[in-house]
Amino acid sequence: MKSGPASAWPVSELAIIAALARAISRATGTNVDVETLKILVIFSGAGLLVSLVAAMIYGQAFNAALF
Repeated sequence: MKSGPASAWPVSELAIIAALARAISRATGTNVDVETLKILVIFSGAGLLVSLVAAMIYGQAFNAALF
């Protein structure tokens, strides 16, 4: 069994996203919904993954074309 501060307060992903939504709402003065934020995070992560895969595939060919 774990001991210490890390196991004392289990934090779920929903709690983290909800805290982020509250922080954005306070900073911008608009009402940000947790579901909207979850969708934005999912699509941003998917776009980043596609960009990284494309950079890995086409990066080798691009470097060879330059030199």
